[in-house]
Amino acid sequence: MNIKDFFMKREYRFIMLFAICNLMLWGCNDDDVESRLPDLPHQPIVVLFDNDVHCAVDGYPMLVSARNECLSRTNYVSTVSCGDFASGGFVGAVSRGEQIVELMNYVGYDVVALGNHELDYGMQQMFALTESLAAPVVCANLKNVQTGAYPYPAYKIIRYGEVDVAYVGLTTTTSGTLTSLSDEQGNPLYSFMRENFYENAQHFINKARQEGADYVVALAHLGDTPKTGGHANSMELISSTTGLDAVIDGHDHHVIEEQFVNNKEGCPVLLTSSGTNFQYIGQLTIKTDGTLESSLINCSDGAVAADSDCQQFVEQLKEKVSGEGNFVIGSSEVDLTIYDADGKRIVRKQESNLGDFCADALRAFTGADIALINGGGIRADIKRGDILFNDLYNVMPFGDMIATGTLTGEQLLDVLEFAVSALPAESGTFMQVSGLRFQVNPELPSLVIKDADTGMFASVGEGERRVSQVEVLDQQSNVYQPLDKAQQYKVATLDYLILEQGGSGILSCVTPDAEYYGADIEILRHYLETNLGGVIGAKYSQPQGRISFK
Repeated sequence: MNIKDFFMKREYRFIMLFAICNLMLWGCNDDDVESRLPDLPHQPIVVLFDNDVHCAVDGYPMLVSARNECLSRTNYVSTVSCGDFASGGFVGAVSRGEQIVELMNYVGYDVVALGNHELDYGMQQMFALTESLAAPVVCANLKNVQTGAYPYPAYKIIRYGEVDVAYVGLTTTTSGTLTSLSDEQGNPLYSFMRENFYENAQHFINKARQEGADYVVALAHLGDTPKTGGHANSMELISSTTGLDAVIDGHDHHVIEEQFVNNKEGCPVLLTSSGTNFQYIGQLTIKTDGTLESSLINCSDGAVAADSDCQQFVEQLKEKVSGEGNFVIGSSEVDLTIYDADGKRIVRKQESNLGDFCADALRAFTGADIALINGGGIRADIKRGDILFNDLYNVMPFGDMIATGTLTGEQLLDVLEFAVSALPAESGTFMQVSGLRFQVNPELPSLVIKDADTGMFASVGEGERRVSQVEVLDQQSNVYQPLDKAQQYKVATLDYLILEQGGSGILSCVTPDAEYYGADIEILRHYLETNLGGVIGAKYSQPQGRISFK
């Protein structure tokens, strides 16, 4: 199927329902919104979107190609982003997001919303990055708590012929976002308005309507799943407001091709999201009959080719950034290695001092009870002496995000048993750990397998397991305590290991908490610079005895 066929093949969904709601729409809105039907476009309006790209720079040339194809069919095409573009990979980390902004300016966006990871380099750097963006940045819920001012406009209205579409920016209120919003004394500087999020959103939706918007589309970075602590999500945004026609969402990395959710007064609102790392390019279409539909372009099946000029720009950018990574970020008094004294790789079959360092970085940054990193994800040594930024990239070159979630003590036992199942042979699923210690007897048969159909662990026999004497470090007393099978433990790891499509899915049993903490190399750098004062000392001269053998 060629890309043109892909764009044209979809049927209307819920068309009758939408036809009815277009007649009733303004009766569903607040009384102060002018009662009128929206103007209808004489050509389709196509909104191409991305969310949670996280520095996946090779996706941008496909976005350009998709936009060029759309422009061959209609004059009304916009390109928008729902945030989390500045961090999450090497290109962003080495330039603190600046090279990503340069690439986005080359691509050409019409509107950009903020994700929480635009704050990864600090509030001032976020302001600098967004100032450098050629596209307008919208955020209706970021507020200066000292002055009451909003640093960004709440929405941007774009005119397509005689039709006006308002794009309202809304950013997650989750606690991981708030760490950069206070001064050094902990006094709040900015707020994402968790306490009155939906009322504030309704205010700006109404304002956009009053200004003449025929359609209102939320560029949201909220996630569709419920959040703990009363934080906002896109489903509740829809059900708590009126006047939205569509919500393009991000943050949870979910793939939502097209879903309709009833608003506060029972009218359906379209919800869509394109996953992460350019798994898909999203397309929201306002048809000439006034109805809306959404679809996703698969970036991995050849449905869309990369634009050659943009790809050349990306290659030049990657080459430039590679050279820029040769700067010193700290030093080490010891050799951190994934090999033994004979040069044989050990990181995939026993504890290594580099594995300890990496796992400690994850646990320290997230505050998790334990941290687990698969040995296959740790790829190179750190030698004694100066440490370059590129050295960290060589250690963890895959650009994985750090994620947290929960699992029970019993599930943790299964994870560990499966992780050592290949011993004495090496395996990429062998775990380097922090906040945890245990003993392994590789002479015993492994009693746990991972079911290929269900993705769940299953027992294959009775008797003594390979893994025993499991203990978890108590963060209050700093003393190891026996594992409690019934207890819930917070684990920090790579999102690659939790996501269903990731690797062996060894940690798919983890219940994720929908919070992502930045790219792996950014967390390693933070641990080195902040927790260790820029110097890896004698503490890491040897593995610390977290994994022992009978």
